[in-house]
Amino acid sequence: MPWRQSIDGRRRFAKKTVREWIFKLLIAAAHCYAIAIVAWLALHCMFGDRWWWLFLLNAFSEYLFVPLPLTLILAVIVCRRDVTIGFVVTCVIGCFLYGALILPPVPLHHTPGPQITVMTSNIFGNNTDVPAVLEAIQAADVDIVAIQELNPQIAEGIQRDLAEMYPYQELVPVVGVKGVGVISRYPMQPMGIEIEGRWVGGPQVLEVEWEGEKIIVINVHAIPPGPLTPQNLEYSIRERERQLGVLLEFVESRTEPVIVLGDLNVTAQNTAYSLMSTRLQDAWVEGGWGMGHTFPGADLGGCSGGDKRALWTIWLLRLDYIFCSEQWEVERAWTGPWDGVSDHQPVRAKLVLSKR
Repeated sequence: MPWRQSIDGRRRFAKKTVREWIFKLLIAAAHCYAIAIVAWLALHCMFGDRWWWLFLLNAFSEYLFVPLPLTLILAVIVCRRDVTIGFVVTCVIGCFLYGALILPPVPLHHTPGPQITVMTSNIFGNNTDVPAVLEAIQAADVDIVAIQELNPQIAEGIQRDLAEMYPYQELVPVVGVKGVGVISRYPMQPMGIEIEGRWVGGPQVLEVEWEGEKIIVINVHAIPPGPLTPQNLEYSIRERERQLGVLLEFVESRTEPVIVLGDLNVTAQNTAYSLMSTRLQDAWVEGGWGMGHTFPGADLGGCSGGDKRALWTIWLLRLDYIFCSEQWEVERAWTGPWDGVSDHQPVRAKLVLSKR
């Protein structure tokens, strides 16, 4: 009947109109997404962490690329040049920033030389699970361990149970988050040097006797960004950049091989990280695979001061680093055993001394 055909025609027209409207909306969203990525990159390159909100945006910038697969699907479906160009541009930016981490590392021929393994581990100041921490350190089986947020209970356990494995210990435990410590299989001693700045703990500057060489190991814990208010964020950003600048001045004044380990409280797209990575080698970039996320790894109870084991791990950001001077070649970098309580995951690296 004509009236029924008319109704069916109107329905088909309505469905087509809705479908076209949805595609137009998705295409507009894809345009906005590509523009937003390019705008962020421009701000990032020109201004770094100049404002607190840009610091946060830079810190979480890797998650700006999560919608990228959806734009690829849309580009395939609609077959439009503008959507395809937008996808290609954002994909190139993402690959430039993170592609080297995602792709499997290419095996390299390393210069023959003595090797040392090191680890940095923020064990969480309220962590009282001594057996779990000691078990994680033993399982890591490295030559030198730099510890942040070392409390008296954990320090006592290390002195009591790890003295044979690590006979050389420089522990400065403090109740809360300001304790630090370094344990080593090789002789070491503090250099008596203070690195100016409002650090959470330390830094510890140690001279280690290793393979007939004297190397410098520095354990750092940079000021955190919290509480997350504009005023506190602005202060912590500037102070972190200043203290790391002072640290680098000391490093560049030395001729010995240097290893810097610790919790910097920034990610790889923040200005403070750039200060370090442009003058020292980032072991994870040189020898790791994947995003290398180390924080946060405990539930809210653990992070806020609780004592219970975490029910899940959500590694979202890379805050813990191993940097080394040009005398070293990075053979490998990988995460260490987690104790199940700390809100950080350890990072290990195997370094080869190629230049003496």
